Amino acid sequence: MAKNIRSGRPPQARHSGKSNRSQHDKRKRLANHNPDRRHTTQASVPLIGGVAVMAKAMSRLLDRRIAFRLPIIFAGAMLAGGRRTAASWFRCAGVKDDWDRFYELLQTIGKNAASMMVPLLGFVLTKFDPGEQGHWTLMIDDSPTKRFGPCVEAANIHHNPTPGPGDGEWLYGHNWVCLALALGHPSFGVIALPLLSLLYVRRVGIEALQTRHGWEFRTKHELALDLCQRVMGVLGGIGSKAGFVVVFDGAYAAKSLVRPLIAQGATVVTRIRRDAKLFDLPVNKIGQRGRPRKYGQSRISLAKRAGHRDGWQTINYLCRGVVSEGRCKTFLATSQIFGIPVRVVLLEHASGNWAAYVSTDTSMSVEAILKIVSDRWSIEEHFHDVKEIWGAGEQQVRNVWSSIGCWHVCGWLYALVELESWEEPSERLVDRSDRPWDTPDRRPSHNDRRRSIARKMLHEAFLIDLPDVPDNTKFHDRIERLLALAV
Repeated sequence: MAKNIRSGRPPQARHSGKSNRSQHDKRKRLANHNPDRRHTTQASVPLIGGVAVMAKAMSRLLDRRIAFRLPIIFAGAMLAGGRRTAASWFRCAGVKDDWDRFYELLQTIGKNAASMMVPLLGFVLTKFDPGEQGHWTLMIDDSPTKRFGPCVEAANIHHNPTPGPGDGEWLYGHNWVCLALALGHPSFGVIALPLLSLLYVRRVGIEALQTRHGWEFRTKHELALDLCQRVMGVLGGIGSKAGFVVVFDGAYAAKSLVRPLIAQGATVVTRIRRDAKLFDLPVNKIGQRGRPRKYGQSRISLAKRAGHRDGWQTINYLCRGVVSEGRCKTFLATSQIFGIPVRVVLLEHASGNWAAYVSTDTSMSVEAILKIVSDRWSIEEHFHDVKEIWGAGEQQVRNVWSSIGCWHVCGWLYALVELESWEEPSERLVDRSDRPWDTPDRRPSHNDRRRSIARKMLHEAFLIDLPDVPDNTKFHDRIERLLALAV
């Protein structure tokens, strides 16, 4: 009997059938006017501080008639717990009978995400401008979110990058190509601020979206290039004079992405395959006829270079805010992917275990290249936190623009919490006195920072009207303990 040979291609989605229609028919609600319909004008527990200011600035880019609902959604998402569906956001925000308008706002957010990130970029430029001699570090990567059901638009089968013991090689859901900005914190290392994302839809599932939304198929490399060009254009348009360094994993090291970025003046730092096709530098003789050579005549084998004992040097470089020691080799080479001479760095992680990295700026030092490569890991931490803490992908919305809007709400709240807590000392972000088994000087997690802001919001809402008199000390203490349990 012939054995079944597993294919490397992703399987096709199979659904048993469509689910029943929603019991909340929008056309019936619009046809039957309800004079007793209660409208939501503000969140039951409003936002405070810089998060409220930024949410207000972002809402100004929406239609005036619906803009006031954006801070309400942000406040509900900040306080929601458990399974963070869109309904749990609305419940924590105190949304009333006009809940359908908030679902419509999620679609509007998805359609206007590129313009809504401008206030966030403006604040980042004001606070962290590297100057004309510095550069912004842009990170590109993609991450999937699990979904279920045949009615979820743009969902399909994608590769599962982090399968658990009970998971498979593939998952059903959405795949997001995300651009984040790397910023170095003086105490907490490198932090990724998600700015903008685009939804990758496989060609096999594009037909339904083309019919309904006019969706066009684009590869991940095309989406990544679009993200970089948008963010670089916005930063340049609002006054930034700094350069750009774009870093991504080896899956994005393609000619269609790298060469346009180089043409726009950006420096590309990426990992390359062990069997990458590299050549030495060309030698052009004076007076030689014909077009000058772009690539050398000798092929470079990375495996042979790494296996040779000579040439390794020990250096110290900054890895996520900590000085690390490593063995490396470096040399110049040419590649058809980049089209220009590049600096190649071989970094040995262990005996026989090495990785190759490339920078299109040949004058960049090895220490700077390795620092940028290690900083890229912060976008992976962002993917973990935005799913684990903010529940990205759990909102249970079907419309493709609503899904895009929910993903951006989770990502922007992640960025706003990090910015709001940037200058706060660790002692004010987390109190571990009730956890004697925990390490007291461990850095506050992202959830600790979110809880700190949520606790301030609840404190302002519930303790602002209580007079500060000696008789109310016990009430203050009890409410503070209750708020600590609530968030």
